[in-house]
Amino acid sequence: MGFLSISLLPAIVLSAVQDSAKPADSLNFWRKGGEAGINAAFSGTSPNWSGGSSNNIAINTYFNAFANRTWDHSSWDNTLKISLGAISSKLKDNLGNDYRSTKKNMDNLFFDSKYGYSFEKLRWLSGYGGLNIQTQLLRGFTYGRDANGKEIRNQVSSFLSQGSLMSAIGLEAKPSDRFFARLALFSLKQTFLLNQRLYTLRNTQTIAGVNKGDFVRSESGFQIQTGLKRTITLSKQVHITANYLGFIPYNFRKNISPLDSRIDMAVNLKLARFLNINYTLISIFDKNLSRPGENAWQNSWVLGFGFYYQL
Repeated sequence: MGFLSISLLPAIVLSAVQDSAKPADSLNFWRKGGEAGINAAFSGTSPNWSGGSSNNIAINTYFNAFANRTWDHSSWDNTLKISLGAISSKLKDNLGNDYRSTKKNMDNLFFDSKYGYSFEKLRWLSGYGGLNIQTQLLRGFTYGRDANGKEIRNQVSSFLSQGSLMSAIGLEAKPSDRFFARLALFSLKQTFLLNQRLYTLRNTQTIAGVNKGDFVRSESGFQIQTGLKRTITLSKQVHITANYLGFIPYNFRKNISPLDSRIDMAVNLKLARFLNINYTLISIFDKNLSRPGENAWQNSWVLGFGFYYQL
């Protein structure tokens, strides 16, 4: 239970500070906002197309929200990002039979919470305690073909299988609301594999560095995190956000994955009040998530046109 106690430390510190410093009218200090949207894309070819015929339907949804509060020297920043998407294709097997295959092309939940206490003479610099959670929501599959050429699927992942929880204590520089940089001298990364059936389905004893029967793997190290958001107004408004999250284990020289990284980027071009063109990228580097010899970078991206609503 030691790793759970350490991972909950920032939340315990935050709760104690809130109780002692919370103003009576604290609700007036919240700054909240976010965005939600849905994109749809359709593509197709005629049956005699020389490159092979296909008809695809892609649907992607996203929800991003933040709730931040500042009082005295204290700040509490919270961010939630949820992305879900699927693509459905009309295919043929070797016998000429039509069937439809539906696969997810994006599935991610990210939550980040940070409490900071700024210094007296350097208000842009603060000590902080924080945690973030990363996982998927739906089951994940790899795909192959049966003897008749029809697509078959094999489950390889599910909620918190794998997923991660990172807690950190360190320093944050925040010169403006548009940029921040954090360096944690102590960070605990916990990788979860709660669905033990996956070891049998994948015929392996280790997934994402977690051994069968252990459910969680803990690593201590340094954490680096930066974030940038900008709004540029040309003929149309362009919203840009970019975030980097890095974890360096203390024993990085002996570690299989000496620097785990996650990059989030979003570009939103507002065409009208409820219409936009958007690009979303999630890029992850973690050698524990890849097989030996494979590229450790994993990318999930969507370029879409659709409905957009600012909260």
